[in-house]
Amino acid sequence: MKSEAAWQVHGIDPRRVRAVVFDLGGVFLKGTVDNVIRFGESVGMTSEAWRVIRHELFIDGGAWDEVERGEMTLDTFAEILSGFLARQGIQINMERARNFMGNPADNIMMRLRPEIVEACLTVRRVMPTALLTNNIAEWREQWRTRLDIPALFNQVIDSSEVGLRKPEPGIYKLMEAALNMPGEDLLFIDDLGVNLKGARNLGWQTLKYDETAKVLEVLSTVTSTAQG
Repeated sequence: MKSEAAWQVHGIDPRRVRAVVFDLGGVFLKGTVDNVIRFGESVGMTSEAWRVIRHELFIDGGAWDEVERGEMTLDTFAEILSGFLARQGIQINMERARNFMGNPADNIMMRLRPEIVEACLTVRRVMPTALLTNNIAEWREQWRTRLDIPALFNQVIDSSEVGLRKPEPGIYKLMEAALNMPGEDLLFIDDLGVNLKGARNLGWQTLKYDETAKVLEVLSTVTSTAQG
């Protein structure tokens, strides 16, 4: 009989997985966090100066959290971002500010990973799949046109629609309710450790997207295990 450790692949026990929950940006779409990090240099700011602004806007309750919960518009955020840059002597127009991360219609800055699409479709043949995304209302139509949502997912939870965002516990609980499963039955794939920690606190298994081959291996193992 196999030991508990022998069953695991990259720390995941496939026998426990009854549904797989995916993030969008950083998993299906490449480049979101990296695009934010590179933005400062692209407008002529030093990495340290941009790091300070990033922390103010994106970490620990920054303005971007409000956009992702649907509490602030993208245009308002762009004005705030432009103001931060202006105080550093850097002037950008509103279009540049709105697209600091790119946008989901841009297949260069946010390239779709077809191998993840195919893996998700394969998983869905044997168990439910879901999308749990921190997103914004202004991008909803764009990213939904790039994915065949009905074919890929049984459930979709978008932070800007529900007024909660990862890693707030409530958004994970919404997903558990939507799938009618406890956290112990779920595998969550995300590229941000803070979001994974929020899920682990509720008993979910989690896998960080830092290498495509690793994620595909886990999904393949989950699928084959479910098929018996």
